[in-house]
Amino acid sequence: MCFYIGIEDLAANALIEALEKGHTPFLTYSEIENYGAEVIHILNKQKEKAVLILSRDNTNAFFRNYSEYFEERIENGVSGIALQEGKDAEDLIEQFRGYLALDVLMAFVNEKSIQALGV
Repeated sequence: MCFYIGIEDLAANALIEALEKGHTPFLTYSEIENYGAEVIHILNKQKEKAVLILSRDNTNAFFRNYSEYFEERIENGVSGIALQEGKDAEDLIEQFRGYLALDVLMAFVNEKSIQALGV
């Protein structure tokens, strides 16, 4: 089996972990990509195939489809993804974690993945 991890799952889970560590509701694209790379590394070590889907087209669709949760923002001159005001980690957990395969969820919450966020 191969897991395809889209920007929506990657960003949502990165923000959940960042918020639970007391970080602001904004992550740079670089932080999210580092997190994603570690998630893929963890899954590959478990002999699971996984691919990140991070194209610009998918990112644009992500902002259209999930505009009630996320917005693109520039903070301190760096682009990234921010959680919309009025939304919190619980909202993201409800929307983005219920359908995940257990192996993927465990990779998202792995301490090494969270460390890759730098939070």
